[in-house]
Amino acid sequence: MSSSNIFLILISALGVLHGLFLAVFLWQYKKGNRQANLLLSALLLVLSFRVGKSVFLEFAEHLDIKLIFIGLATLMSIGPLFYLFVQAHTAKPFQWRPSRLLHFVPSVLGICFGIFIQKDWLERVPIYYFALVFLGYYGHYLVYLFKGYSAISLGKKNGVGTPTIQFLKLVFVGLLSIWLVYVLNLFDEFVPYIVGPILYSVIAYLISFIVIRKGYIDKADTIKYRTTKVSPQQIKDIYQRFRQVVVEEKGFKNPDLTLKSLSAQLNQSTQVLSMVINQETKRNFNSCINQLRVQEAIVLLQDIKFEQHTVASIAFEVGFNSISSFNKAFKKETASTPMAYRNGLTK
Repeated sequence: MSSSNIFLILISALGVLHGLFLAVFLWQYKKGNRQANLLLSALLLVLSFRVGKSVFLEFAEHLDIKLIFIGLATLMSIGPLFYLFVQAHTAKPFQWRPSRLLHFVPSVLGICFGIFIQKDWLERVPIYYFALVFLGYYGHYLVYLFKGYSAISLGKKNGVGTPTIQFLKLVFVGLLSIWLVYVLNLFDEFVPYIVGPILYSVIAYLISFIVIRKGYIDKADTIKYRTTKVSPQQIKDIYQRFRQVVVEEKGFKNPDLTLKSLSAQLNQSTQVLSMVINQETKRNFNSCINQLRVQEAIVLLQDIKFEQHTVASIAFEVGFNSISSFNKAFKKETASTPMAYRNGLTK
């Protein structure tokens, strides 16, 4: 083996070892956001395995086809782990539920496929089949990556602190860069395969340096409104006004209602109002409004006067601006779809 290859292996291996070290560190680290740290630890473990597989693939003379496809299947764990990591920082309160494991079903199926695949399949199965498999792996990664970024944007609107947002965006950029290089690796004549592991090493050390320098791990659970000086009496008064406008006057029925517009109506900053809602309801603004809308929808679904109304018309009546958002919110609150709930009333 040439000295240049040894150097490349060393650089790549250092990134993998660094990722494993950080994973162990975060797993036992007690400060900051504990659940988010555990999810980030799992994410680093998966990335280290994926990159380690790439190093072996580049320099090993013979690598079992099963290991190659199992490594590819782990791509479908990276996206969900990143999404849940973001949720742990932006969804207050974040609670782990067994249903969240459903995010990892595609990855488990992919690993099973990798275990049972045989080398002669590559000769007998049409190439476009494997092209679709690769598209599914990398597409799944990208969809979850931007799903996580959407959650970051929503968290910013709901008052998540600047250090947290910067930290999450930093991880997003790193994962997106890794995805881009691995996609380009599919066209080996443009980007050598070893570039992926080397880039991972660079990103791992760079992000670690920035995180340590900025203290993001300890600050990542900080919400902007925690530094806002509001007396208990002010909190009580603001919440009473919120209840009057949104609940008693049924302001939640306004489909254009936003934290910003409500803050202006109540003559309060978005930070203060967000803090009050979180503290008094244990929900963020959007979750609180959706809960009120679903409760109103349940009343209408049970009302004989509305039995001829469609589910869609009831959704718009209570303030939702789309059927999909209504179904999603309703199922989150009741574990049932609006139609199933209505049908259950007639039995």
